[in-house]
Amino acid sequence: MKFIGLDIGTTSITGLVYSLEHKMVLCSITEECDTAVPGDHQEWERLQDPEVICESIGRMLEELLQTEEDVMGIGLTGQMHGIVYTDGNGQHVSPLYTWQDGRAALPCGDGITYAEKLRMLTGYSVPPGYGLATHYYNLQQDLVPAVAVSFCTIADYVALRLTGGIMPVVDATQAAAIGGYSFTLEDFDYPAIERAGIMAEMLPKVVPSGTLVGHTPGGLPVYCSLGDNQASFLGSVPSPEQSVLINIGTGSQLSALLPDGEYNIEGMETRPFPGGGRLAVGAALSGGKSYALLEQFYREVIRNYTGEEPGEMYSFMERLLANSLPSAQGLKVTTRFLGTRAHPELRGSIGQISLDNFTPANLAHGFLQGIVDELYAFYEALTRVTGNVYTILIGSGNALRLNNVLREKVRTDFGLPFAFSLSIEEAAVGAALCAAAGGGFITGFREAGQYIGLDQPE
Repeated sequence: MKFIGLDIGTTSITGLVYSLEHKMVLCSITEECDTAVPGDHQEWERLQDPEVICESIGRMLEELLQTEEDVMGIGLTGQMHGIVYTDGNGQHVSPLYTWQDGRAALPCGDGITYAEKLRMLTGYSVPPGYGLATHYYNLQQDLVPAVAVSFCTIADYVALRLTGGIMPVVDATQAAAIGGYSFTLEDFDYPAIERAGIMAEMLPKVVPSGTLVGHTPGGLPVYCSLGDNQASFLGSVPSPEQSVLINIGTGSQLSALLPDGEYNIEGMETRPFPGGGRLAVGAALSGGKSYALLEQFYREVIRNYTGEEPGEMYSFMERLLANSLPSAQGLKVTTRFLGTRAHPELRGSIGQISLDNFTPANLAHGFLQGIVDELYAFYEALTRVTGNVYTILIGSGNALRLNNVLREKVRTDFGLPFAFSLSIEEAAVGAALCAAAGGGFITGFREAGQYIGLDQPE
């Protein structure tokens, strides 16, 4: 009862073998990959090389299978929203346009952006960075490769490559992350999308979560991918209806599972969840990147003062935090440095500066508090609309695990018992559990929580 989970992140790739019997990761590999592709418009383009990603996955699988025997299947997840174009042979013919790509936020005339124009034509809100909005811009600018016959997420492209497939498929979690997905139809809304001049044939086929895509040359079953948000929830939350999941990594998110239905929660999206239900998600685009921005600022100060290249400054920032009061002393940092999904033009700010509180330590506290404030605003909106009472807060993401002060600010603001799952790479664990559910080794996706271990709630 062992399954491989692969998580193709924005800055790293993780592969692991998960044991259902022991509720734990047996072995894990994480590789930091230089996948970036330089573009002509570095101010808003965010591109990655799919071939580098596939090569990394190949090495990872070989090592995992040498370490653990009797693996039953492979599940995948990865960064959501981005797309890569494929040809009739199932090979990529473009870079990966990631979720951070900003082309759809550019003006297209009449004072609106390409994303806004797409919303007007289709009736669906498709924020910049979502694959459908990226594709719409590329169509308008004649940037779609002539030989492209489809596009898909990077995780589903890897599934295609692992199995030698020709046409990509996606499940509902990934289809909704591309844009133009209808909960009612449980599929892309093809007539609405075609009103924007987008051919339905270009869209990947939508299949049920956990669908078998094919087999590797060695005979291992490979299952269609989950969006990394849903995979993280699946891989870290043992009691889905009573839990709120906080993830702070490159970005940051707050997620809670709701029954099927229509919800209008300010600043939050509702996304399909494997096996049914709606995952309410508030996504802050900067997240842990906000703290990295401050680290870069401190590093630049040292570089300009000394004329030498300093090392990382996080340990310095930790000392600042440890030797100061546990707040920003009135300093207010808004960490919307990349805008929001609904308002990409917004930017962050530092306010309420006084003669006493503008210090390096208070800046560090303020940036961390700003990250938490964005997430807590989602929580307030969620509970106000649903009236739900949650009993536990589950944490995930390296920024949250590694920063004690950030974790304490989360606990203080939310006022709920706080716990981490025992497995550090929650999204990859969720991918492995998806493979187990897809192969019938788990009776359903809701039952996957029975195979999750938690540390002691704080």
